[in-house]
Amino acid sequence: MQAHAHLAAFSEMFPLKSICVFGRGQSNVDKLCRKAREMGLDAEACTDAKDALRKADLIVTSVTLDYSIKPFLDARWLKKNAFAAITDACIPWLPDSMAAFKTVIVDDRKQELESEKPMLPYDLITGDLTELVSNQTDNDRVDRPAVFAFRGISLGDYAAATLAVRRATSIKA
Repeated sequence: MQAHAHLAAFSEMFPLKSICVFGRGQSNVDKLCRKAREMGLDAEACTDAKDALRKADLIVTSVTLDYSIKPFLDARWLKKNAFAAITDACIPWLPDSMAAFKTVIVDDRKQELESEKPMLPYDLITGDLTELVSNQTDNDRVDRPAVFAFRGISLGDYAAATLAVRRATSIKA
């Protein structure tokens, strides 16, 4: 459900041409690829996470909030100007790879600082949702990937879209 919603939202905002889908459930991967093709996009089911991340400009990750899942995604595999919307509290991401992100936006700095289970090292955070929407973050550089990692507050998709649009605009310039 969440993957379909993200595909619909991002396809309205960006001139998507293709998607790469990696997932642990083949039937869900197939459904999302079918949906993308119905929307006129090329869709590829990837069997390797590294291959999927290396190809993508926009990445959305969403796994069940289950901290027993062993991390399997490495931020160092991303293109230098990629944007990742991490909707799953960073569970599938290798913690030691998170420093590969230049811009790291979270829901709320205080919430992350006080969290019993931090998503990523606090010193990597460059801003939060309030700072992003009020344009108080330095997110104009595109020499390293950017991420919006969130725990799921309702404005998450809005903030992810805002950062993605700003980065896409700066790339065109």
